[in-house]
Amino acid sequence: MEDEPTLGPVARRLAATQRVLCVEDEADIALFLRAYFRASGYDLIHVDPDDVDAVVDAVDEHRPDAVLLDLRLRGFSGRDVYRRLRADESYAFIPIVMVSADTMPTLRSADGLDAFVAKPFNTDVLADIVRTRLAIAEELSATGRHERLPLLTQRYLDARLIDEIAAAGSGGQFSLGLVRLLSIVDIVAEVGADGLDHLVTKVIERVRSLLPDEAVTGLSDTNEAAIILPAHDTQVTERVLTEAMSSVRGDFVFPGGASVPVRLAGGVASYPVHASSPDELFMAADAALADAVDRGAPLSRAL
Repeated sequence: MEDEPTLGPVARRLAATQRVLCVEDEADIALFLRAYFRASGYDLIHVDPDDVDAVVDAVDEHRPDAVLLDLRLRGFSGRDVYRRLRADESYAFIPIVMVSADTMPTLRSADGLDAFVAKPFNTDVLADIVRTRLAIAEELSATGRHERLPLLTQRYLDARLIDEIAAAGSGGQFSLGLVRLLSIVDIVAEVGADGLDHLVTKVIERVRSLLPDEAVTGLSDTNEAAIILPAHDTQVTERVLTEAMSSVRGDFVFPGGASVPVRLAGGVASYPVHASSPDELFMAADAALADAVDRGAPLSRAL
């Protein structure tokens, strides 16, 4: 069997099926990356935005498969863009590769969505990272959404925690909150499993609408939501979640008239105060949640 012919740069460019959005304020770097990635078979689009909204608009317009994001942009930080995109489920699975002159660790976890590449970078290495992240994101997209509910899963939340630890860097912090629905037995007895799914979705939607824009929410268990709050310490997260949870406590009335009680409890833990890994952070938040349940308190923070 004859070997398949190797595509040249022009042929690869014409055959490009994946699009990369390059967010970069240095024109010479952007031109070089554009030429390299297009010769490698990607359709690369460059934008030099003035603010976070402009980046989000570019993502909306071009619908990229991956984003190359400079950390230090013109008057704002790539971290703000990263968190804005990650807070929107429409962009949950777009790989974001952050490029920076700062020394930052490269994410090596197979579950991570993102990577950090230090300038000056090797373009072959950068391209390999983009290819790897595209493959990972495609696989995670298939497993990161709940099979019945329009909510992100534990698998996705784990990946986000890995990313957030790397994004926090030296001196950064963020918090994780777990909110459990305690009245699940009463709810299932009254409206069944389908009714429970409907209620959980509506409760999480309500809580999410009261959280900061950068918050990421998902379902860590049938009756438990996990909430990641970037750049928030434990005290702030405790206050934010207490207010959000209080807004949905009480009776939930279904369209058909059935009424069920909504009783919640929550636990909060922060990185790096209470943990140094995603597993440790979940364990710390879960211990705080158990404490709240035992004491009959609405919310408890990790010790």
